[in-house]
Amino acid sequence: MDQPAADAGTNWLPDFTITGTGAAPPGPGFTMSRDDARSMLSLAKRARQQFRDMQTTATTLLRIVAPADDIASTAYQSQLIGDGSSNGAFGAGVANVHRLYAYADELVQKLEKALDLTEDSEAAAANAVKNAASGDKATGLAG
Repeated sequence: MDQPAADAGTNWLPDFTITGTGAAPPGPGFTMSRDDARSMLSLAKRARQQFRDMQTTATTLLRIVAPADDIASTAYQSQLIGDGSSNGAFGAGVANVHRLYAYADELVQKLEKALDLTEDSEAAAANAVKNAASGDKATGLAG
């Protein structure tokens, strides 16, 4: 659909035309070979383990105490671990490590699911080919 712009004679773009079309088709997404997916799964599992180890280390940082009971030491401690109203530097770090672990864990679960689906469909295809080669007549949907 074409239509000239309103006030084409006085507009600073007198020959400007608006063309409306339908929505663009959805993208094809991406594919990954099974070997690449297994490699990515191994990498994601290692990252998840590293984030799990970091969680333990980061959480221990929240247990520090001020070396002295003076204003400067307690103020510095509250900046590091928080004072109840804010997380502090270490608290923000712990929260970030927890988010990274959750992301890596979700990635591992999705890759494992994708690999299981791929391997299941490949096993079903192999069985179908084997059955077709052996001459079984009643294995298909029509049969």
